[in-house]
Amino acid sequence: MKQVSTKEAFYKFKPESCVFVISVDSGGKPSGMIAGYNIKCSTDPPLFAVSLWKEGYTHKLIQQSKEFVIAVPNKELEKEVNFFGTTHGNKVDKFAETGIETAKAKLVKPPLIKNATINFECKLFKEVDSGDHIMFIGKIVASYINEDKKNLT
Repeated sequence: MKQVSTKEAFYKFKPESCVFVISVDSGGKPSGMIAGYNIKCSTDPPLFAVSLWKEGYTHKLIQQSKEFVIAVPNKELEKEVNFFGTTHGNKVDKFAETGIETAKAKLVKPPLIKNATINFECKLFKEVDSGDHIMFIGKIVASYINEDKKNLT
């Protein structure tokens, strides 16, 4: 075993569970990204957290809109996961480019990912400064599952 930097060790931490994080701009246009830093926090109240880079576009949108959707991908969405994880939403319309299917959320503005295994509609509960990232803790206000889909791991 050799000692390495924390950054190198984090990179080796693959595959990791990832989620789509979807928000909207002030005009209601959706944008999203893939987040590897994600965690179920609590069942009462229902809370889910993602840690996003402070300079990122989705970070900015969540701070403005105070809501987001978490969508858990599956094998069927692997191409979209790769695209959402390697492009910037302030430069590319990821939804138009991939043709990913969405569904209207009931309680938040960002759309659901129709073929995701799980979707959580979240209202911003708390922000926690965590170095070069901000941890957004969302209160889950609605949850959906596709029973025939398995998580992408």
